[in-house]
Amino acid sequence: MATPFNEDEIRFIKLKLNESAQECLGKYGVKKTTVDQLTEMSGISKGSFYKFYPSKEILFFYVIENYQSSLIEEITAKLKDNHKITPDKFTEFIYDIFQNVRHSFIMNIFENKEFDYLIRKLPKKLILKHHTFDNRFAENLFKYIKLKKGIDAEVVTASLRAIFMTMVYVSEIGEKEYNEVLKLLIKGLAHQIMEVGNYDE
Repeated sequence: MATPFNEDEIRFIKLKLNESAQECLGKYGVKKTTVDQLTEMSGISKGSFYKFYPSKEILFFYVIENYQSSLIEEITAKLKDNHKITPDKFTEFIYDIFQNVRHSFIMNIFENKEFDYLIRKLPKKLILKHHTFDNRFAENLFKYIKLKKGIDAEVVTASLRAIFMTMVYVSEIGEKEYNEVLKLLIKGLAHQIMEVGNYDE
């Protein structure tokens, strides 16, 4: 009979699986990554894998959620440390977050249009508990900036999502110009939505 893992071993294995999942998602994506690859990279047996996660898709889901949560914590910490959020500060914060995503493992999922595929593979009860990154991100953001009267928060959230999705089309937009384009789009949105009294001119 196999000896059960102790708490330190469980933490270590979950950390290794998280790292392996990020690497595989970045290189191969959801569909092409196999449980065999994940277990070989993590140094565990296939049987042990299924003691932690019922499927590779559920592992990927938690890895993505953890990554998204870390981004929200990062932007929240920055917003808390700045009492007056100017359009320039807003632009800087959002730009840095977007660039983080652009150069992360998660971008491969969006470029290959695999996110919807992943969601379809998940149990319904897990999907029901899932709050989209857009909404979680926006909820934290709107605690620290004051929107102009008549500006719909959901429209702002959709606008940020639209700007984010430009990262899928960097080659079409132009690799050389893209960073400046991204900054310009975010700054333009900031000036359109933020209440003047929220910052010093």
